[in-house]
Amino acid sequence: MSNGKSHINLQKMGSKLNMRSIFRCMMEDGYYPTFEKTHILFSIDENTAVVEYEEGVISIRIFYSIQEEIYDYFLEVSNTTMAETFIVKPVILDDRRNIMFSFEMICGTIREFRKYFPLGIERLTETIQMHKNEMKRLILNKKVSPATISAAEDTFITSSKGLKPLS
Repeated sequence: MSNGKSHINLQKMGSKLNMRSIFRCMMEDGYYPTFEKTHILFSIDENTAVVEYEEGVISIRIFYSIQEEIYDYFLEVSNTTMAETFIVKPVILDDRRNIMFSFEMICGTIREFRKYFPLGIERLTETIQMHKNEMKRLILNKKVSPATISAAEDTFITSSKGLKPLS
């Protein structure tokens, strides 16, 4: 049999998960969380993430504000992102001023938490970046579309020798 210390660590690794054990694991893994009564807060890519745990399900959520003038773009991009990822859900909240990105996983032990939590963080950040990139592309396309050149000017290009057909 091995020394008592490794036996205790193995027992601790397989022990039942709760908010306090999640907090301890996050501290040990360098996330620098803050423990609240019902959730844990920590920073991820300059954003605040919220961790909740209830009945074997861990939720990691990040919230953003939505500017009113681009709300319709958020709807479109959120649907595109959800169709691409299936793992992280972007949800526009009831107040229609905020969007939440949520990753959920079934997790009952510390061992499972240590295994899947970093993957959840990775998928969450990838999806948020995908959403941001799609928003930039969509807004750029919408701004460029109305600014396109009209009919007669579309078919010719100006050169130093005069007008020449594009084709």
